[in-house]
Amino acid sequence: MTDIRQGGCLCGNARYEINLDGYKTSNCHCLDCRRHAGAPYVTFTIVPLEQFRWINKPQGEIKTSQTAVRRFCAICGTYLQWEGEDQSHLAEINTATIDDPSGLIPTYEIYTKSRMDGVMPVSDAKQYREGEQL
Repeated sequence: MTDIRQGGCLCGNARYEINLDGYKTSNCHCLDCRRHAGAPYVTFTIVPLEQFRWINKPQGEIKTSQTAVRRFCAICGTYLQWEGEDQSHLAEINTATIDDPSGLIPTYEIYTKSRMDGVMPVSDAKQYREGEQL
């Protein structure tokens, strides 16, 4: 059964559709994600690129490291997507921007060496000190 959902930014300008067949969901604790989101970690849902499409692509884009581009709405600032240069075959979407994120529980966490004090690991999720090779 195909699980197709939509999502977007706070103001509604940027919108997308995602097919969640075979998805992975993870928490990233790296300093770049924390600072970009202003949060203790970011939860991403990841699918093959062909299972994702922009209905209205966000205009905001920033390269915050040598290896990735982050996309956000230039109007409201909502952080929507991380795209790694070596993972361009994947769509890595900020799970909080999916209209109905029900059931998308992280099964692994990355960059746990940077986890903030007081933030507990997700029960039963694999823990990676650095990034997982997808």
